Amino acid sequence: MGKIILTLTLALFTSMGFATEIVATVVFENLTDKEFKSGEFTIIDLNKKIEVSQAESFKITLPKKGKYQFSFVSNDFTVYTSYPTRINKRKNTITVWLMEKTDFKSGGIYSFPMNLETDLTDEQIEDRILNGTLNFIMNGIDSSIPEEYVRFKEKYGIGLVKENCVIDPISFKKTIENNEMIFDYLNRKYGAKWQSELKTKPFGIK
Repeated sequence: MGKIILTLTLALFTSMGFATEIVATVVFENLTDKEFKSGEFTIIDLNKKIEVSQAESFKITLPKKGKYQFSFVSNDFTVYTSYPTRINKRKNTITVWLMEKTDFKSGGIYSFPMNLETDLTDEQIEDRILNGTLNFIMNGIDSSIPEEYVRFKEKYGIGLVKENCVIDPISFKKTIENNEMIFDYLNRKYGAKWQSELKTKPFGIK
């Protein structure tokens, strides 16, 4: 009987040890017409480098949930990497955006005001909705608003603004943070059903 208890205890601790590992997914979004050929993904905290030869999703295993830093470099693209502040079983997607290098070599880089607040409370978000000033942000070559977003604002009070397609990395980060803040708020308030009403998703939303 003692041996059985010992075996079960060891099995429990072993399973708990493995359960602390977190599997994260790295996904790519190529925002150019250029074919991706090579790059290097790095888990900075673990000093682990992974050679990548195609822009297809892959999984990585982290020792436990928590804060990590990741980077991706490619000679052919300007790269922006986005990931949750803390990686856990629910938030475990690392997104790599591949952008034209020429976007950031010359002048004419457009961005929205950097005082955009992306850490609003639910009450502050609802005030913005009442004022008609809460918007998803999307980047594109024209300023036309898809009909689905017009209907969405009529129903939820949240609209869409379009910025120029050429943006700097800091503004790009603020765009994602803004969209993720609204995404999280809508999920808390309505569940996931609202997502099916937007076929064209802003950056940062799947």
